[in-house]
Amino acid sequence: MTKNLDSIPYDVFYQVASKLDCHDFIHLGRTSRSLHALTKSDSIARNTVRSELLHTKEGKEADQAKTGYRKAIGRLYDIKESFATAQPYSASVLGYGSSFLYTGGSLCYIYNDEIRALDVQGASRVEQVLNLPNVLRRAIPECNPENGMTKVSLMNYSQGVVAFLVEMDDRGEAWLLAVDLQRRSTYGKGGRMRLRVSLDSTQRLFVRHSRSYLYYGTHSAVGTHGYTQWEVNCANLTTGKVNSANMVVLDKFAGNEIGQTVCFEVYQDHLYAISTLVDFEEEEIDWTSYYVWICLHPSLEIPKEGVKTHRTWRRQHREGPINDTWSDLSLREDEATGQLMILECRREWRDGGSENCRTYYVHPLPVPADVDKQQPPSDYYLMQTLPDEPLAKTLDSFCKPNYERPPKRLRRHYHSEYEDGAEPKPRRDFILAKTKFRAYNISASSYVDLVNDPLPKGSDRGGDLVPRDRLRIRVVSRKRKCPIDEEGTGLLFKRELGEADGRLVENSEERFASRGAHLWPSDDAPKELNQLLCPSKRTGQVQAIADERSVVYSVNQDGLEPGDQALILINFDPSLQLPGLQRLKLGKESDKTEAAIGVERPRVSDIGQERAAMHTTVAGKLTNQNVPSVREERAMYLDIARGFWLR
Repeated sequence: MTKNLDSIPYDVFYQVASKLDCHDFIHLGRTSRSLHALTKSDSIARNTVRSELLHTKEGKEADQAKTGYRKAIGRLYDIKESFATAQPYSASVLGYGSSFLYTGGSLCYIYNDEIRALDVQGASRVEQVLNLPNVLRRAIPECNPENGMTKVSLMNYSQGVVAFLVEMDDRGEAWLLAVDLQRRSTYGKGGRMRLRVSLDSTQRLFVRHSRSYLYYGTHSAVGTHGYTQWEVNCANLTTGKVNSANMVVLDKFAGNEIGQTVCFEVYQDHLYAISTLVDFEEEEIDWTSYYVWICLHPSLEIPKEGVKTHRTWRRQHREGPINDTWSDLSLREDEATGQLMILECRREWRDGGSENCRTYYVHPLPVPADVDKQQPPSDYYLMQTLPDEPLAKTLDSFCKPNYERPPKRLRRHYHSEYEDGAEPKPRRDFILAKTKFRAYNISASSYVDLVNDPLPKGSDRGGDLVPRDRLRIRVVSRKRKCPIDEEGTGLLFKRELGEADGRLVENSEERFASRGAHLWPSDDAPKELNQLLCPSKRTGQVQAIADERSVVYSVNQDGLEPGDQALILINFDPSLQLPGLQRLKLGKESDKTEAAIGVERPRVSDIGQERAAMHTTVAGKLTNQNVPSVREERAMYLDIARGFWLR
């Protein structure tokens, strides 16, 4: 007798649900009415969330509330599909400022001598406001903010604590301050000032912090070999004390370009430092490239032999040359597993060919408790046998080549912008000067670029001879293919053998298919939308930050004070319903977009009315010492009231 999915017992289907991600869960529910009814069950959805989606923001919220599991799966599906198809749910102006940070769904920016913090993902109607002149007078001895010689730079924002650098040109001093901006400080009598430390150097300064610990470092230590090295320190944000009397030097840690050859991030209160350079000097004859990484404990207790470095295979040089201008290096926490991942973009000439394209590579790192378990013996790399090649015979005792047989690289751990044999003709690429921002969304398997693409000839330019700038989102995504080899044997794809040990590699049977490149908004998009995304004729210097749910960037806008820009939010989360947005119909685009699965549509009462002006009138520089150092105010975006709900 022929069996179908409808005949699966409930207990069996309950176990099947524990192996499904949000895409499989939603798609399975669309196959039949009976399965649709089963996937509507919160108990079935709970098993999926707790097994596969517990590290996501939506999964954590549902598990804490012990309800809403099915809604969490639907919301995750909506977010990932929105990103992968370049179809955001809304676009709006969040505020105006001279610089900003966006992390954990919160925006922190400087405007009119104030640092303002807004919970964007929570659609907060209020902002926490820090009065810089008052704070600087109290925190730094003999500081006079009104003399025009004091500069403030935002360094990091996390979990309600903002860290910023204060440089006083008239005195040649630099201070690092960390202030708690939450409504009520959780540190009791410690107050809001969590850290105040004088810096001897600000060269390539970086700051990373969690709720408990703050790490800062500079590229200013001179090593015995004559090269400048990184030195770091850690402060306890509960006590405000620095953990080490002297900066800790990261010996044998090369690289100096943050975001390109090195990166730093806090994970489980430990500092992870990653470099793509094995040594300060490049070897003329070499075979293998490694990631060199360090994991530092908050106590900064360093053994006598110095900071312990680890090496992980990265690539073989024979894979082809790299265009370093497109290189990007970062550390991300994977939403699927909660594991820390190295994320690197390399634009390569594959196997030395004439065509080059970008590829994002992902490599997991161990949790702090397992770091020492991952490290091979100290003489492991010295024991490696060099390949039997003519070049190996030219080496002498002064050469330090690196060679390791390459392990099997899983398809889930790399994503080429254009797959071999599947490149569109012609390719729709943008040069680096037109690519204002580039990132990769791991959860949606998507390249996310912010590009300047002026309107084509024949379009409505308002009488301008020179086309005005137009900012667009460009997305290149992929999806997991059916596990059955439909074009070949008709059987399941088999696991492949590892290149190093010859054993079958787990997850090597996975296959992926490109979903193509998408540009948003379309060429026939309303003029109002293009002007929202790019308010001025020229974008100016664009700064952008993206996460798994949105893109935030700064762009020029006429009528603002010099140095200030508009802060624009492009939102891919249907549950984020900022008040004051207008409904905007996108014509042909509206016919091909799908309604959100996991959330309800915004009510008419949530949609604001059109405002008369393009920007709000703001006060001048604040010098009133009676103003509280930290206060709560109505969110700026409510007064700007400029944004659109797109579907």
